[in-house]
Amino acid sequence: IGEIISELEAGIESKWHTYFEFDDSSGHNIPSQWDRSGRAMDELQGLPPSGETHRHINWYQDACKEGKEMSDLDWKALIMFLTRAADIGLVPMYDLMNHHNGRINTRLEVDGERALSVIALTDIPAGEPIFNTYARGGTESSVDAFNTYGFIEDYPQLWEWTDEGLMQLSRKNENHAYGRYGMGNSDAYREDGLRFVPNTEHHEVLVISPTLAALLPTKALVYTLGNARRPMADWEKLIAAHHSNLRISHANALADSAERTLAGLPTTIEEDELLVREEKSRLKKAANLSTVDVDDADAIRAIEYRLAFKKALRLITKVVERETFLNDSDEL
Repeated sequence: IGEIISELEAGIESKWHTYFEFDDSSGHNIPSQWDRSGRAMDELQGLPPSGETHRHINWYQDACKEGKEMSDLDWKALIMFLTRAADIGLVPMYDLMNHHNGRINTRLEVDGERALSVIALTDIPAGEPIFNTYARGGTESSVDAFNTYGFIEDYPQLWEWTDEGLMQLSRKNENHAYGRYGMGNSDAYREDGLRFVPNTEHHEVLVISPTLAALLPTKALVYTLGNARRPMADWEKLIAAHHSNLRISHANALADSAERTLAGLPTTIEEDELLVREEKSRLKKAANLSTVDVDDADAIRAIEYRLAFKKALRLITKVVERETFLNDSDEL
């Protein structure tokens, strides 16, 4: 970020001046840029990433600015880095590639000199999009993608949250099934004889389509995101096999958590769908009058995001009701 600031300060003398002029990252309002007390924050309704939206800003101010206010140049450099950088830094042209975990058609290679190569996985016809991913191998969820880049992923989506209530029960009772079978404890899974390792310690659901999802997906299932394409028929077979090896108590616990989360939110899915239509109509009228409020635009984005999250939570219950899981005697 410091190097970006130095090059920005050099102005037209910087060899990256044309690249910086082309950059449009400052034109996209990501959650890090939301008003901390604005409407958009409230519209998340406490769902993740509530409480984490400004973590990048907080880190930069504490670690690099010693608590001082950020200048316009600091903001421009930080947002540019957050939204455009690869693991090795800013790479012109690479950062023009589109994100899509399900339609990935490239892979990346970094050599010993930190040179980045983008290699096609298949023939890409002229005029067709080149798809990359910003969340390789399932290390970042749809929550992370929204928090960092400000967009809601198309399918497949990986949603995650933490059930504090269930965790507290396991802390109070060491014999609670959650602690014994460790939903998120890979060692416990192996000791229990199950042949998979969960992706994270969070509650997770991998949503492939509006009707297909993997509950508590494995690292192997999630790794496909951004690394390969997978036909729907293959997803169906793999998810069925995964669920047949997933304890019914774990599936029920996930469904219970999803239902509790939905029940605790102030609006329903149907209410949010109506609200989005109304808010977009109102925003369009305001745009025609050149009176658009940035906070209103951010709020709509937050509502659309929470709606997608809620739909994923509702799908969990439907999956538990219709699919077959590993029978066991313990209930979480």
